[in-house]
Formats: sequence, C-alpha cells, structure tokens
Amino acid sequence: TAPIPPAEVDGRRALEQLAFFVAPEQGGRFTASAGYDNAARYMADRFREIGLEPWGDGGTYLHRFTMPLVDLAATPVLARTSPGAKSYRHRLDFTERVGGTFGSGTGEGPLVFIGSGLTAGGASDFDAVDVRGKVAMVITGGRSDPGRELAARGAAAAIYVSSGPLLKFSYISRFESATLPAIVVTNSVADELLAPSGKRVADLIAEVQEQSRRLGSAPPPVSPAFELNERVRVSVPLTPVREVQATNVVGLLRGADPDGAKRAVVIGGHLDGIGTDPDGTLFQGANDNASGPAVTIEVARALASRKAELRHSVIFVGFAGEEQGAVGSEAFVNQFSALPGRRESLLGYVNLDVVGCCGDTISASTESDALVARVQRAAERVGVPFLRGGRGGSDQTSFDRRGVPGTLLNWSDIRTIHTTDDTIDKITADRLTTIGRVAALVALEMAAGR
Repeated sequence: TAPIPPAEVDGRRALEQLAFFVAPEQGGRFTASAGYDNAARYMADRFREIGLEPWGDGGTYLHRFTMPLVDLAATPVLARTSPGAKSYRHRLDFTERVGGTFGSGTGEGPLVFIGSGLTAGGASDFDAVDVRGKVAMVITGGRSDPGRELAARGAAAAIYVSSGPLLKFSYISRFESATLPAIVVTNSVADELLAPSGKRVADLIAEVQEQSRRLGSAPPPVSPAFELNERVRVSVPLTPVREVQATNVVGLLRGADPDGAKRAVVIGGHLDGIGTDPDGTLFQGANDNASGPAVTIEVARALASRKAELRHSVIFVGFAGEEQGAVGSEAFVNQFSALPGRRESLLGYVNLDVVGCCGDTISASTESDALVARVQRAAERVGVPFLRGGRGGSDQTSFDRRGVPGTLLNWSDIRTIHTTDDTIDKITADRLTTIGRVAALVALEMAAGR
C-alpha cells in the first residue's frame, strides 16, 4: 500500500490562533476564569468554521464539568523580621508551593536549617533541631520531601532552596489535614538568610549529600541541621478551595466509513494556563500551552480537507484543568468510560503540549511503544530528527491509565515554562508547522486504519 501523503499544516495561521490565546484579554487562561472561557469560545468558533461536529454538551462544542480550584488571594510574603528587617520580591526572590502538605497561612518564627529532613538508619535531622513554631529551611539533595514531617511536627513554615529557575508551580487543589505555608527561594536569597551562620548553600548541599552517602555506616552520619539567630515570616494567602464549572472544547471529524467512524483518534492539548498574579503580573503561557490548541485547530483544518480518506473519526480537544493535575482530560475520559464500549472506541491520544519552542528534534513520550513508533516514522517522513522522551507530566496520562494509547509530542528543548518569559516571541511558525505535520500524519494513518 502506498504511504499516505503528509498533511499540509499552516504554522503561520497557527501562530495567529496562538496570538489570540496569549492576548492580555485572556489573562493567562486560568481554568474557569473569564479569560479561559473567552479562549474556549474562540476555539469552538474555529471548530465550527472548519466544519467539525459539536461533540460537547447539548449540541455544543463545550464539555462542562465541575472541579475544585484554589488560587492566590494576595501576594505571598517572605520577610526577615530580625535582625534587620527586609522584605523579598515575589517571583524574583521566591515563589510559593501549593497543594498536598503546602497550604494557606502565615508562619513567623526563628529560622532553622533542617537539611533534607532525613530520618533513616537511626539518624534524624529532627533530633538535631526542634522545628515546632520555627521556619525550616530545606535542601532535599535528591531525597524525599520532608514537608509532611515538618507539618506534623508543628513547623510554622518551610523554605526550600531552588535547584533551578523560580517557577510559578501548578496549584493542586487537594490538601492534607496538616498543612503549612511553603516557598522556594533562590540560592542567593538562601545564602543571605544563612549568612549569620557563616555557611553557604554550596557547602550545605555537600553536607546533605555526604550525610546521604554515609547512610548505614558506622558511626551514623552527622546531621547538618542547625538553628540560626534570626526570625523570618512566610505568608502564602490562598482562596478557599471552591467548586467551579470548567470547560473542555471538543469537535468531531466523522470518518467516512459508517462502522469505522464509531472509533476515533483523539488529538489536542490543554488550553489552560497559569493565569495572572494578584499584583497583575501576566503569564502568557505561549509555549505552555497556547501552542498546543493553536496547532490542534490547524491540524483539524488540514484533516477536514481530507475527510474522504478517513475510515475512523478524529476528535479534536482543548482541555481545561491540566495545570491542576490533568483534571479536564480525566473528565473527558471518564465520560467515555462511563458508557459501555465508549472507552474502547478510542484508538489513541496524540497530546500537543509545549510545541512551539525551541529545539530541533521531535520528542514523543513513551507510554505507548506503538504510538512512539508511529511518531518516529512520521517524523522521518516529514524530515525532522526524532528522540524518545520520558513518561507522564501531561494529559496523555489520563488516557494511559485507562488503557488508551497516548503520547506527548513536543520539542526536545522547551526552554523555561511557568515564568513570565514564556512569551509569543519565542514561538516560530516553522516549529508549529513541523510538529503539526507530524501530528497530522500520525492521526491520518490511524484514522485511515493503517
């Protein structure tokens, strides 16, 4: 059988769609916000324009579901209160952690360094210092997170030392019964807070790693934990967790074969972003992930022009709630799973997440070997280098958990996401075109029954 010709995807038009998604009016597309809903209506309008069938609720392109949501109620605070009062800058000097052990509140007290919070082999950092009512600085050194133990022992707050750039982390709206406010600081801020001890982050990282290396040895390793003669305040003000109505965007390109059309390939990406800070700082989320829905629209346009070749259907989606833990894709797959036979009708999911920048090699995550092989063949035919990626981290996991093949397509270098640097000027039409052609070819072959 002759190979299927690749589809021509218009990256310049995808860049135009992306420009709408990142405009200030969309406010960073935080799930269930007015800006997100505006972006969802825009995507639905493009699906209607292309001629996709509405595949949401009540004959619309919008699939609505409820989910818990939490956000910042005010700007977080890090301040040294004594000796010598000083306030630090949000997003530049520190960023917050939200979800699980890390909740809303203000903690002020003496600063202690707890190392990695190691408790193993008869040695415990918590034996070296009492964290109750104190602000604990943590360097995990690759070990498990001691946040739960800090909360259980009554620490007032936690300060983690960053191993990379400061990000605005996703807000997971599920909290444990015992929580504490927690932030992440840069190495330079950590060094400033540690200055009264005469120690620096680089030295303490070495001590934490040496402690870990000597586990199980005799005598037990010495804990690097110690107390400092200064007080700090940490505040992470969160809204109450609330139930919101969120919206996926779903359109169907029906296959030409009446029986074959009952099965479908799914292709899309999450439409939501990380929003706007209380002080008005906007996170465009251009690569993560205005790029995915923008390419999805143009792949839909390309495949609609070749509808006669499709035995099976193709479902195009823009998901909400990915930044809160793939909630929108969970809701979508649950709707199929709840009806007998519907889950089995899904042939696979091609996830487009961070597809506009910056490497020169296409990557596919490895949840499904069969889909990875398809992507590799498509990349070779399009003429772009290919690399096997890792697993997890985006909406394909919702499908994989239910036995539906899924893979995440992106570029080998995505640059820094979850910062204000993720802007449209980093995105190129050529990369949108190339990854769109790869995704479209995979979907075409699967929908044609190849």
